[in-house]
Amino acid sequence: MNRILLVEDEKILAKNIAYSLEKDGFLVDIAFSGEDGLEQYQQHTYELLLLDWTLPGIDGLEVCRTVRKESNIPIIMITAKEELVDRVVGLEVGADDYMTKPFHQRELLARIRALLRRSQLVRTENEESRPTWNGLELDKDKLNILYKGKSTPLSGTEFKLLDLFLKHPQHVYTRDFLFETVWGMSEGYSDRTVDVNISRLRKKISELSGLKTLSAVRGIGYSFGERE
Repeated sequence: MNRILLVEDEKILAKNIAYSLEKDGFLVDIAFSGEDGLEQYQQHTYELLLLDWTLPGIDGLEVCRTVRKESNIPIIMITAKEELVDRVVGLEVGADDYMTKPFHQRELLARIRALLRRSQLVRTENEESRPTWNGLELDKDKLNILYKGKSTPLSGTEFKLLDLFLKHPQHVYTRDFLFETVWGMSEGYSDRTVDVNISRLRKKISELSGLKTLSAVRGIGYSFGERE
């Protein structure tokens, strides 16, 4: 049974979400503050984190940053903020998905299942050799990127993106293809969702290795490595 940590200070909403998810077979723990959420996260093992943006004390963004420093657990931000810049900020600090209140429970369930499927595929994929390029290497067991003895953790989304790029360097991928392949969904496509995750991955690679690897192809999408 998948165990989810829900960090939400609106108690009625939190209990409604938990009730809905538990009916679909999930085990849900609830925290009503950022501090409580971090404490529960450190004490137990979870498969996914549902995290409200606006929390008393430590807010959701800070909780997300803290968790992401040590874990690749899938994270969905839930918030009343509707502006594009807010969604981008949430993704930039490490969230894998973003939902704006009010939302339908079925959509939340679909996104949770999609993230859990993707996370499981990343962890269970067992290939004989690691994809490599110019010294960059993926550690499938730890979801890390390696370079000359150094490593950096990747989120599940970043890992899937880089795995695809490393297997097919120089290939140009459209944004909608990346979204459908990596996010596992054909609906809800957004250029910004892809762009923010690519930007975050590019930054991690650059800080780890100094390599400039991901380039935007105007009007199309992205390419990895040196194009012929």
